[in-house]
Amino acid sequence: LKNDFVKYTHDEETAEEQEETGWKYIHGDVFRFPKCKSLLAAALGSGTQLFTLTLFIFLLALVGVFYPYNRGALFTALVVIYALTSGIAGYTATCFYCQLEGSNWVRNLLLTGFLFCGPLFLTFCFLNTVAIAYNATAALPFGT
Repeated sequence: LKNDFVKYTHDEETAEEQEETGWKYIHGDVFRFPKCKSLLAAALGSGTQLFTLTLFIFLLALVGVFYPYNRGALFTALVVIYALTSGIAGYTATCFYCQLEGSNWVRNLLLTGFLFCGPLFLTFCFLNTVAIAYNATAALPFGT
């Protein structure tokens, strides 16, 4: 019984030592900045903008601004509020980027502006090209 006790005590000590050595290798990693801090800050800014946009649209719908017979009101409100909340995205992204000790804040601001609009525009162009190929009436000519 004494030998088993000594053996298990020794196994626990080596397990604790192994845990401490593994932990010591990564304990300072939480203080390191991410590699793509500009992309992280731009994603945070765009996310804040989309959250604010959604909140405003829900508040307008709750108040009763949108009616079924006014078909373009929701889309118009989306575009106008998206443009108005772009300042929130820029401010949030730039402040977070400067907290991460970033130096090229103008590039970060432009990335924030194109992070949501760029893929949205490319998706629209692709879907419009498919609609033109099928001669759909919903297709918009690229010349307009």
